[in-house]
Amino acid sequence: MTSRKFLLLALGLLASASLFAVDSALTDRYLSAANEQYSAGNYEKAYSYINTVLGSYKDESMPENATVIAEMIYYAYLVQIKETRDFEAFSLFKERLIAYPFLSSERINRTVKVINTYKAPGVDGNNNPSQHTTLELQLALESVRKEVADSELQKQEAYQNALTQATEATGRNNRIVIFALFILVGLCFIVFLIVILNLLVNLKNQKTQNERFAETLKVVSQMAHLSASPAVGIEALPGLYGTGADMKMIGSGTPSSGLPKPPETEAEKTEMAELARKCREIGLEIDQATGRKNNSKNVAEMVFKLAQEMGIGQYESMLFFSVAMVYDIGFLEVDRTLLHADNLTDAQKFEIRNHVKQGLAQISFVPEKYLPVFADGVLMHHENIDGSGYPEGLSGGRIPLVARLLRVSESFVALISKRSYHEIYDKESAVAELRKKPGLYDSTIIDALERLI
Repeated sequence: MTSRKFLLLALGLLASASLFAVDSALTDRYLSAANEQYSAGNYEKAYSYINTVLGSYKDESMPENATVIAEMIYYAYLVQIKETRDFEAFSLFKERLIAYPFLSSERINRTVKVINTYKAPGVDGNNNPSQHTTLELQLALESVRKEVADSELQKQEAYQNALTQATEATGRNNRIVIFALFILVGLCFIVFLIVILNLLVNLKNQKTQNERFAETLKVVSQMAHLSASPAVGIEALPGLYGTGADMKMIGSGTPSSGLPKPPETEAEKTEMAELARKCREIGLEIDQATGRKNNSKNVAEMVFKLAQEMGIGQYESMLFFSVAMVYDIGFLEVDRTLLHADNLTDAQKFEIRNHVKQGLAQISFVPEKYLPVFADGVLMHHENIDGSGYPEGLSGGRIPLVARLLRVSESFVALISKRSYHEIYDKESAVAELRKKPGLYDSTIIDALERLI
């Protein structure tokens, strides 16, 4: 009889494992299909497939690769909605975003805000205005988070009540109560260790970030004393867009998805050329304010050349060049006396560091279709690959490509330009210096830089 029970139990476990394997394989197929449709530019199909994948996981069990792919597909589909002004799809999209708040990345939230500013008919069939404003979306997300927290709290309270009732009802079985208390103490100790370890890691990251920011402050404090000579080895860039250059789109496999399509009409080409001209003018203003002669021009040219070396098309490279001309536009809102001060208070340090966010308010001259890539460069050019940068602490591939190009180019130009606090580096030594800090820079871009020089 015992053998028969054991056999039935084994068969049940085997059946459960088989069902789990089937479900896992099916989820992987949907994830692969979503990725293929995304690469082919079929964002709506990719969006449908990835929602099936998301529905197969709980929030706490989502694999990292599935989360990254889902965010990329959601953003691409949102850009498509923005271009087609499909407000019915936009309303459904926001409901999905409420269901999966962990997909609310910086660029998705920014694009949602832009679409919410459009005037559009309602999607309820009665031409009533849409009620999903940005504020309501944020409140909904906060409500979801609160419900999750309340649910966890209720579970904890239910556990405590059950433990108390069990203790009162089974007072004669003290060994079970003592065993439960030992388990509870052990769990609390484990939680305490996790909190302490997390605190130590955060303190270490904060210390590293403060040290790197101190280096940035040192550079800023020396801006007024920069040499008048331009950076070594950076040649002049070809003419602006519209002067005969062949502006070609790059392939769908490159990391620049989400950029607007290249200008086709004469009006669009004129708009692009005017944008580049305006960016060059503002770049000169930034260099005058910071005391770094030709810095914007040198960084922009290096970004352009790196993009070309990495196989990125002429159009995207030229767009990145324009972004690089104004990446430090936030310094125009900083008190110039702070840029040249030797000693700063914590509040003054925060003001200088906050130039990345202040810069967002200064790019209103950029046409709407180019705003996302300009915002990425202005806001995120101090993010580091290991997540120790600011303002968002993004890491790896979550940092936009234009921001990673700017991070490398700005540091390289600083090293090969003469500073009062260090001698000029030759190009090879500068690349070697960048490689000493793999947590800061994208190694793929460093490789392209080494080939370029």
